Amino acid sequence: MATYNYRAVDSKGKNVSGVIQSENPRNARQLLREKGLIVSNIQLAVDAKVARRQFFSFKKTISALELSLITRQFAILLNSGLSVEQALNALIDQLENPEQKTVMMGVKSEVLGGRSLANSMRLFPKVFPDVYCSLVNAGEQSGSLSKVMTKLADHSDKTRELTSKIMMALLYPIIVTIVAVLMIVALLTFVVPQVVKVFQSSHQELPILTRIMIATSDGLRNYGWIIILAIVGTVFSIVRLLKNHEFKLKFHRQLLKLPIAGKLLVNVDVARFTNILALLLASGVPMISALEASRDTIKNYMMKNAIDNAISAVQQGIPLAVALRNQNAFPPVVIHLIASGEKSGNLDHLLEQAGSHQELELSHRSQLLTGILEPVLILCMGGIVLLIVIAIMLPILNLNKMIS
Repeated sequence: MATYNYRAVDSKGKNVSGVIQSENPRNARQLLREKGLIVSNIQLAVDAKVARRQFFSFKKTISALELSLITRQFAILLNSGLSVEQALNALIDQLENPEQKTVMMGVKSEVLGGRSLANSMRLFPKVFPDVYCSLVNAGEQSGSLSKVMTKLADHSDKTRELTSKIMMALLYPIIVTIVAVLMIVALLTFVVPQVVKVFQSSHQELPILTRIMIATSDGLRNYGWIIILAIVGTVFSIVRLLKNHEFKLKFHRQLLKLPIAGKLLVNVDVARFTNILALLLASGVPMISALEASRDTIKNYMMKNAIDNAISAVQQGIPLAVALRNQNAFPPVVIHLIASGEKSGNLDHLLEQAGSHQELELSHRSQLLTGILEPVLILCMGGIVLLIVIAIMLPILNLNKMIS
């Protein structure tokens, strides 16, 4: 079967568009007529590989939230006794976005063509991550796809909720910083020059604080564009340097050494790694494949490099706990839980506990970080504004003394 995009007019005279699967355009038109649609245009949609290149090279047509909802709906449909094909049909009928509908119809087309669901999803790597496909494959192999999809949906919801909490906690300090910086720049660029004219007409000797403020104001007004270019150039240079393996490794290592924030980054990556690994192992994915898929969810390059080394060690027969301990990248409590899990044969459960512990630490540390950042930012920005006000007031006070 092929996938076709169509535009048509319904019985109420309303223009509609969508996608439909059929053996040929003629049969597609017939199917649409049976639905009461008058077809004005129908054309072959791009196949799965072309769709992957065109639609996903620049944007992601299914967001993490939408993928989580689709996964949850898919799990519910499978638990109700529907086959994979029937569940896909139900999902396709519900989707309104044409591109998303095309993706799911592409998956269905591959499934009908004889591919497994996991391999069909792998044709769309920017929609369905490798770890997602690995879990689906494990579910298909074990015959418990509905349970795996339910676990995957639960994990996605949990991850999004945790991310949302962190983002909301950091939102206030970010807003305070942006507003304060803009206010200070506006004061130095627009207000200070007007006040300077008064000082210049008085021909008095200005205090050093006022002279520093005037020099800063002149620098921003005359060389602001150079400062902006320097910032952009610095960011561009860092981005280019991050493509180098050694520099990226050193840079990410330094990030982990930041006070509070460094441990926060460790908690994020370790929680993500242990939770995904627990989910994969519980679903029956082999250890090495599970480790490789879990590694790809980690953002910090040093942590990812440490897991790469640990995978090589595990392939040589070294226990996972020992391999991770030798990397000095994971918290000791996580290593002990993994070691205990390997000895007891309950590794997936203890990995899940380790992930929950890291999420709890992450929540506490994020609250601590924002609790420290908020007053520090307010004090710093308030102090800068106070210095500007004092720098303006000092010459005015001196001028009043001269007049009196």
